[in-house]
Amino acid sequence: MRYCYIILLLICTRATAQLPRNDIDQYEYTGEIHLNMPDSLLMQRAKSFFRQPFIVHWDSVAFVDGTHTGKGYISVRINHRLSGFNIPVDLKLEIDVKANGYRYSIRHLEANKKNTKYVFPLEQKPQNVETAIYEKLQEKSHRYIGSVISMLKRFMQGDF
Repeated sequence: MRYCYIILLLICTRATAQLPRNDIDQYEYTGEIHLNMPDSLLMQRAKSFFRQPFIVHWDSVAFVDGTHTGKGYISVRINHRLSGFNIPVDLKLEIDVKANGYRYSIRHLEANKKNTKYVFPLEQKPQNVETAIYEKLQEKSHRYIGSVISMLKRFMQGDF
């Protein structure tokens, strides 16, 4: 009977994935993609990626020597206790075009709802923020960023 409880406990527990972190323990999504395309075409696609109407709202974009950087935010909807609200999550996307490919990096994730308690780096949960809201914010931010990365890969390959 004890084994049945253990098996039932393992089945009912929800598995959560560990969000990717860099050397200084901050969230960072990185990847390097190799494509058989000319560098000039990849540079053009990287530049035009920031002009596409996606789920990221770009505040500033810069293009310097093969590195394309955009700072913006995603709007994460949190439903909690019969109400819902949006929390903007700031991020920085960098696309570095290399020979026969590119490297992308998404980092500097910060909740940034002005004049509220929801202004903090996503790696650190403030004590005045409820655990359920913090976990939903992390989970939904992770899903949104996964969608952005998927769109980036398809766009750079020429699928759009």
